[in-house]
Amino acid sequence: MTRWQAALVRQGPFLALAGLLAALSVAVPVVNAAAGPPRALFLRLPATLPEPELALVASESPDGSWQLRIDTRGFRFTALCVADAAAVPVGHAHVSVDGRKIPSAFVPVVDLGVLPPGNHRVQVVLRAQDHRALVGSRGLVQARVVISVALAGPSHWRAVPLGES
Repeated sequence: MTRWQAALVRQGPFLALAGLLAALSVAVPVVNAAAGPPRALFLRLPATLPEPELALVASESPDGSWQLRIDTRGFRFTALCVADAAAVPVGHAHVSVDGRKIPSAFVPVVDLGVLPPGNHRVQVVLRAQDHRALVGSRGLVQARVVISVALAGPSHWRAVPLGES
């Protein structure tokens, strides 16, 4: 076996992998071109519409579970989802507790369940019918509250200004 043949045998798997990756790098953009660009993540509401307002109210039930009421003005909840939503304030809300998304809210009352003792940050972002986040003149249409669950004694909640982390 010549030196060239031995080098080819040693490098063969690497050359085959490089050839496969090169072919994929050419083929993938062509395949994805038919689907068009990725859809936007945000839906900017037109300035001609009143901007939705959002406030959150948390309450503890006698059984220790928490409910979140999503009070909105200029927004309508619906369970109907569409592929491409019009720029109107209609849709649902994405709710997260301590950074973990819970099931979407298609109605303005959400059961958060029993929360362990400690502070829990709850965030709500209004979404269009196609799941894009609604954006108004001040940015995302969102609100936050902190629920403080006591180990013993009364628990409470407070609204969090959007600039506060």
